[in-house]
Amino acid sequence: MSKAPHPDQRPVEEVMAARAFYAELGLDVTYFSALWHTFNIGHMLSTDLDRICRRHDLSIADFNLMGALRIDRPLPLRATDLAVTLQVSNGALSARIAKLADKGMLVKSPAAGDRRAFTLELTPDGARKVEAIHAAIEGESHFVHEVNRLPEDDRVALERIMGELHSRLDRYFVHAHR
Repeated sequence: MSKAPHPDQRPVEEVMAARAFYAELGLDVTYFSALWHTFNIGHMLSTDLDRICRRHDLSIADFNLMGALRIDRPLPLRATDLAVTLQVSNGALSARIAKLADKGMLVKSPAAGDRRAFTLELTPDGARKVEAIHAAIEGESHFVHEVNRLPEDDRVALERIMGELHSRLDRYFVHAHR
């Protein structure tokens, strides 16, 4: 009978067992660990951030949209530009915009030179909400806590690797909405 893995090593050992199993079937498993860990961390991160955002009466998707609007830009964002940035359909974005506008978090204004388009801007209440959630994430997120425990070299490597993967994968998704 094998000894149970230490709780901190359970996910790593489970992936190693799955990798060995699928390798025995003759499948390429070179990507398996990275894929499985990223998928599971993404799910846990989403759950972690959504827990924090829900206490502020928003979802993580609402916060993501509002956070994109909070960034100072030379020109206001049109809804279609925001859909590309957030990698969502215009239809999904329209419903979220309407909900946030009803809550007084953002305002829609006609876009200059294009009567079919409109720009989006956070209200002062919306900006305060984004900043409050940022502070809560910094102080309460399990993901942030664990990343901050990593050695600085590992944090830099993680940022570089995830940024590279994000940039490479972006082309398959962002342009699909254009």
